[in-house]
Amino acid sequence: MAKKDLQLLHNEIQVGVSFTSFMTVVTMFFTGLLITQFEQFTATVRVPILFLIISTFGFLYSTLIYANASGAINRITTKRFDRQMEIGNILSEYLGVYFLILSIPLVINLVATDWFLKLSTLLVSLGGLAIYHISGFSIMDRHYKKYHKLLLSIILILECLLFYSQTHLTYLFNYIAVMQILLLLLISYFATKKL
Repeated sequence: MAKKDLQLLHNEIQVGVSFTSFMTVVTMFFTGLLITQFEQFTATVRVPILFLIISTFGFLYSTLIYANASGAINRITTKRFDRQMEIGNILSEYLGVYFLILSIPLVINLVATDWFLKLSTLLVSLGGLAIYHISGFSIMDRHYKKYHKLLLSIILILECLLFYSQTHLTYLFNYIAVMQILLLLLISYFATKKL
């Protein structure tokens, strides 16, 4: 493999590590902020905090995988490198980015009293996720060509149910959260199995 090609692969790793490291810090900041104010919220604060914690681990593990990919480059095993980069991307997107996106409206729903702000945050969060998918850039689009819009729809519906149940149907809130977590874990698992 040419030295120029190796440098490009190292650059790709640096971008992956930089992004996921930064996002790990962001999610840890919000998690810490909420945990220090934990007693001021209702019990439904647990799920957004859990989503942030899952997001933190998603970014953390993808950073680890990206970092390990540099060793694969140095040993010039590109097949292994490609697989490590892809798994890093899967963990970062499904367990990092998605849980961060899904936790923000739930956190705002707890801390804000203004319904316009609450609903606007939910719409911006879910609308942005939908546009990302429709644009064809999502990793889910690559792994689940036929079903990615269906899977996205289920994620969006569960998030709307979570948002509503957080303040109105709290007895269902934890069950819906478990369904959301299991769905994203299964999506991640089957995406890595396709590699």
